[in-house]
Amino acid sequence: SIYIYISTIYIKLLNFSGMLENNDDKNIAIHIEEYSYGTDIPNRDIERFNEEVSLRNKLGNNATNYGSFCSLDAEEHHKATQQLIEVPQGRHLGIYSTTILFVSRILGSGIFTIPSSMYVNCGGNITIFFVIWITTAMLAFAGLYLFLEFGSWIPKSGGRKNFLEQTYTKPNLMMSVTFACYSILSGLTLSNSIVFGKYVLYSIGYNEIEGTREETYSKIISVIVILLAVLIHGISVRRGIFIQNLFGSLKLIMILLMCGTGLYALFIYDNSNVADSAMNPNNFHYLSFEEGSIISISSIAAAITSSFFCFAGWDSVHSVVSEIKNPSRTLKISGPISLAICFICYILVNLAYLKVLTFEEIKNAGPLIGSVLFSKLFGPFIGGKILSMTVALSALSNILVVTYGISRMNQEIFREGFLPGSKFMASNYPGDAPLPSIALCGILTIIWILILPDNSSSFDYLINMEGYGNQFFLFLVAIGLFIYRYNHKDGDKKPSIKASSTGVLVLSSLSLYLLAAPFIDRKDHAKTIENMPPYQITTLIMIGICFGYWFQKFYLFPRIGGYKLKAKFVILKDGLIMTKWVKRYV
Repeated sequence: SIYIYISTIYIKLLNFSGMLENNDDKNIAIHIEEYSYGTDIPNRDIERFNEEVSLRNKLGNNATNYGSFCSLDAEEHHKATQQLIEVPQGRHLGIYSTTILFVSRILGSGIFTIPSSMYVNCGGNITIFFVIWITTAMLAFAGLYLFLEFGSWIPKSGGRKNFLEQTYTKPNLMMSVTFACYSILSGLTLSNSIVFGKYVLYSIGYNEIEGTREETYSKIISVIVILLAVLIHGISVRRGIFIQNLFGSLKLIMILLMCGTGLYALFIYDNSNVADSAMNPNNFHYLSFEEGSIISISSIAAAITSSFFCFAGWDSVHSVVSEIKNPSRTLKISGPISLAICFICYILVNLAYLKVLTFEEIKNAGPLIGSVLFSKLFGPFIGGKILSMTVALSALSNILVVTYGISRMNQEIFREGFLPGSKFMASNYPGDAPLPSIALCGILTIIWILILPDNSSSFDYLINMEGYGNQFFLFLVAIGLFIYRYNHKDGDKKPSIKASSTGVLVLSSLSLYLLAAPFIDRKDHAKTIENMPPYQITTLIMIGICFGYWFQKFYLFPRIGGYKLKAKFVILKDGLIMTKWVKRYV
């Protein structure tokens, strides 16, 4: 204890000398001032404390310029704070596990739910429909390499959170706190849990129940699967990964099912014996539109957003990069392979939709378009029940992967100490898994499930709301890469993976279009929820609330109260290092 006390005084003296040299022309300077340790620390944490003293010497005056170690520049972050990158769980994800994470996250329920509204938003035009699919696939590859390059600069769990706060450092902590709060609020596994409930009902024969009763059953199933995912990943990391990989391996069956369905529909299925000509599909017209359909700027934007949602997941694995073995090599191999597999599956399934189903069937199927296709191809039992249950299991696998990724993102955010209760929420309690962060994701998802109205329009609304927020921050990340490159062009550290500048520019242009389109053209085909503003307004309100939280806590109140917020580092019992912000009156 005496040693710790003397070392603490030593650190404070170093901080004092650094503050004397620091230009104190800011009204709210954020400093790294001191470290705090409990009195019941084991010997291994005293050794970690010695490393922290050494770290203090390495940082010198730079420590007074940033709000937390995660906002140091990449070179200093890599050389002086490597121990903060590591997590107690260790690096346990190899190429196979990372590929499973990618494929399980990307290849979820989207391809069995999204094409209905997407095809309608394209006016039933097959050319526009497939151009959008191909374009979004190319942009997903561009986005993947955008994140791979940023990840090679900053090899730390957190994904776009780290990329944004490393790039947009002014005003102090504005981007860090705003994105952190938004990530917590939007960290949901909502869409897949809804799809799981609907497909389970369909597969066990409850699809004929109408109205409130069916929706009630669906919500109950969705809540149960969320609780199951929380328990699986919240009790043990190893067992959670094992179960996740087990269900993820079912993706191989899903891949075979998709490819087999597409090939069967294209080369074997014969719809010439359909008695009713109105039920005979005629979707392969390349220039004309379906009668009565309306196409507009906003409907195309909604279709692109929906298609991009199906590829969502190429960025999620970076949330757990601190748990990946040799992340640059692993991500460089597993990322492109996973995207290529998913793209081939998507094209084949979409061709099956267009050959087997009429425009009206596609339009009326909504989120159950996959079950409608299987029922028509393979009959009500094999197609409508067995294969629909396979889709439900695919959604379950996706729920596990998303829950895992979001919990790690939440843990990284709570480690920064921005929000109340961060010490508990960042901990690996009660075992080696971050149960509090996982439980928060589950609780927020369940709340949304319970408050959503009992109609299918809520699904489209949520897809567009999630997509709009993702595009907002993806645009900032894309522009931020050029800023980060410019700021570090003279440094010794170079990224091990390089993204195409042209691809990143196209990606940022598309994101800007998707952000502006809902305001330019109000003929939006995206459904709305009663008593709720349009999806883009809801997203911007959420971002505004998060910005307001930063403004009042880290800017306005310190000015009014005459104090500065300083970072105090705490080592938890499991060895995890986090930040606590304390007031220092001046």
